[in-house]
Amino acid sequence: MNALAIDCAVSKLTVSAKSDRTFVKYSIDAGLKQSEKLLPAIDYVMEQAGLTPADLDYTAVTLGPGTFTGLRLGLSALKALNLSNGTPVYGIPSLKAYAWPYRTAIETVLPLLEAKEDEFFCSFFIRGQQLGQEEDLKIEDILKRMDPETSVLACGPGAKSFTERTLELTPLYSVHAFTPEGDCTESLLEIAEDMIQKKEPPLEDYDGPLYVRKSEAELVLEAKKNSSQAAGQ
Repeated sequence: MNALAIDCAVSKLTVSAKSDRTFVKYSIDAGLKQSEKLLPAIDYVMEQAGLTPADLDYTAVTLGPGTFTGLRLGLSALKALNLSNGTPVYGIPSLKAYAWPYRTAIETVLPLLEAKEDEFFCSFFIRGQQLGQEEDLKIEDILKRMDPETSVLACGPGAKSFTERTLELTPLYSVHAFTPEGDCTESLLEIAEDMIQKKEPPLEDYDGPLYVRKSEAELVLEAKKNSSQAAGQ
């Protein structure tokens, strides 16, 4: 199948395109220039794979959690292809995509994305099954949910920093990070094709990113609203 996948959960954008004979991947740590870099990256991998937008059978994207800007950009780009060519868009939760390669691991799998200093978007997986919902937790709260006697495999972009901090705080915990951390575009493609085979629906027009926490703008607005209400009492 011909497909395009975008991992836009972190500032390092990764875009992959594949056909039956070719796989092309391009990564760039775009920082605050994600909006400038995404479309040229899409054009590049599509050209290298010998594909046009009309050739695509489906697209896939990290749905969240992740950076507000990156998630909106990735989803908007693929929805534009959907509007112009009817290409179905499959939104995959970011943590599921990062945990996917380790779905047969005997350890408890903990995919992580850094949210703030010592705070992570995370969820636990056992043999590919997610336990609970995606959460935004401080490292101390994540450790409280871990069994010190159980081996945990940390993965995803936040795995290295989480493991280093865990060993500083609680060196007796059995936590190790799989390296290299990499991206998850291959996982996005595999999961999407698994969904297609199972006849699971793609995203609807009104579906948006999966946000686990409020944006800074929302928090500021909420604080101003609470301050005004308190002043009026």
